[in-house]
Amino acid sequence: MARFLGCLVVVLTVMGCQPAGQHPKPITAQSIALQPGDASGLQGCDAGGDMQTVLRKEKATDQIEYDHNATEWEQWKVQGATEAYFAVYGRTAADCDALSPVGTGAPHGGLMAGLVVKFKDQAIAARTYRGASTLLGFGPKDIAFIKLVGGSITTGSDTGLGPQSVIGTGSVVGTTYYFAFWQNKMFDSYFIAYDLPPAQAEGAARNVNQRMS
Repeated sequence: MARFLGCLVVVLTVMGCQPAGQHPKPITAQSIALQPGDASGLQGCDAGGDMQTVLRKEKATDQIEYDHNATEWEQWKVQGATEAYFAVYGRTAADCDALSPVGTGAPHGGLMAGLVVKFKDQAIAARTYRGASTLLGFGPKDIAFIKLVGGSITTGSDTGLGPQSVIGTGSVVGTTYYFAFWQNKMFDSYFIAYDLPPAQAEGAARNVNQRMS
């Protein structure tokens, strides 16, 4: 009997059994998006939240921007998007305000922002990524900007983020930019960083990608 119980323990361990009634937590856009541990030295900004929260805040402060983003989000849902989460971290409150209607749009101390969109399946996520659609301002224009200022563009597996990915880095008037857009499984991710050390920006993007795996 003791030998049988010992073998049973080994089998259950290998199977990764869980106590009755417990199930693995589903992977959501929020659980994958930027986390405090990815943004050392930065504070969470009020602009973040799930798509419904982001749109509700915009509606109260900028009706034109709300109408634009709400329309785009409806189009993404028709294409197969099921949820999205926007996370923003800034070094100071003034950096966070750079994304608000009262802000200048130019952070001075450092800022990172990431949008993660979850789709019904991997095929839809891949197709949407290739379609280069825009949501919350993330999209092809960011890479076009990097090319315009003579920055560096890396695509595909060389980015370290998978075959469907692109990274852009550049510097303009003393401000450094880092963009990373990629698709992994049923998620599309869009990430930007301003005036942050390259290692911190790249590390945050890799952390998000690892949580997709």
